[in-house]
Amino acid sequence: MRFDCFGIRVKINYSFLLIIAFSLLLNNSSLIYVLLFSALHEAGHLIILYILKGKADSITFSFYGVGLKHSSRLGGLHEIFFLFGGIMVNAVFCIINVHREVNLPLLLVNALPLYPLDGGRIAKLVLNRAFSLEASDRLFKINTAVFLILFTAYAIYLKNVSLLLISSYILIYSINNSFD
Repeated sequence: MRFDCFGIRVKINYSFLLIIAFSLLLNNSSLIYVLLFSALHEAGHLIILYILKGKADSITFSFYGVGLKHSSRLGGLHEIFFLFGGIMVNAVFCIINVHREVNLPLLLVNALPLYPLDGGRIAKLVLNRAFSLEASDRLFKINTAVFLILFTAYAIYLKNVSLLLISSYILIYSINNSFD
């Protein structure tokens, strides 16, 4: 399903609707809260983007949660502020103790230095500033491999299916996409 809202292309994948239906069917409110706070996380990005005079191109609701894309040229420091916008929303909810059991994992996972997560995008921006593009790419690929191995091992150790799904998503994304 696709539509425009305030000039932003909104896409809702059927997988997202299935997750909602499945959650309601099983009376699993925690998944609904994950989706809600994921959406609020993206709203944090959106607010910072508009403060920085940028414009969102699209928002996608899918099995993996909610994702915002923009093509605004923000510059390095402004892009970092934009990326921190989502993480800060989850941090504020943790500080004021609103569904900390949902917001703390969202904060921690999004802060990981793994692309395409916010922390990974921030790490890539910092490496691009500190090193040549070739060296930055090489260091970031090494960083991704090391953190992904550690993250996957931790998920297996905890026997946490959600973390394994996130790890698999990042691995597949890393294989299929460049770190732009």
